Order: sequence, then C-alpha cells, then structure tokens
Amino acid sequence: MKACLIIGPAYALHFEEPYNLFKEGVLRCGCSLTIHLTDRINCCWYTTLNPNRPEKKKLILTKTYNPKDYPRYDNYDAIESKSKDIPTDYEGKIGVPLTFFKYASYLPYEIVDKTAKLELNGKRLFERLIIRRKT
Repeated sequence: MKACLIIGPAYALHFEEPYNLFKEGVLRCGCSLTIHLTDRINCCWYTTLNPNRPEKKKLILTKTYNPKDYPRYDNYDAIESKSKDIPTDYEGKIGVPLTFFKYASYLPYEIVDKTAKLELNGKRLFERLIIRRKT
C-alpha cells in the first residue's frame, strides 16, 4: 500500500475495510481531534506512516488482573477493560473500546476480534475490540 494520510471519523473501525487494514497493521492512528462545525465530530488521522508520537502521549499500563475489577462477559470468553486499565499480567482475551486503536501500534497486544454483541451483567455494550497479549 502506498503512503497515505486520511482524516476520517473516529468510528471508522466499525466498517470492515478500515478494520481489516488496521488489524493487519497496515493502517495506524496518527492522532485524534475534535472538529466543531455545526456539530462536534470526533476525527482521527489514519495513516500508513509511522506516527512517531512523543513519549508523553503514550499509554503506560500499570494495572494487574483481579476478577473483581475485570468482569467476564455474559456471552463471550473475555474480560472487560478500559484501554488505560488493561491488566499487564492477564494472558486471556480482553474486550476494550474501539478507542484502543490509538495505542495499538506500540502496545504488546494484538487484535483478535471485533464484536458488537457483547453483554455484561445482562446489558448490551457498544462494539468492542477483543485483544490479547502478543506471544
């Protein structure tokens, strides 16, 4: 793929083609921003280039796993986590919000799946990326 820079909606990973390119490591998130036109629109810079983020913007993971803080989904074999709270010592599958893609290029996790039908304590959740530690 040629070098490119695309400004698009933050929810673009809901669509199959951007998601596949991102999962394959071809597409990365350069940065995100909010555009104020008539409405607020959350946008991201999707790129094939190395985003070279400054260190202060990188996410540092410090949490460890315990079942109390990381509930299991009702209908999928994975635990729920926020991107900033991913447990560093957990070896199984972890469900995180789609905003995880901002950090995926430098964290030691791979995207396993994307699902829109997760339930937690009987409630339907927004779409999640399913990740696991790279081996």
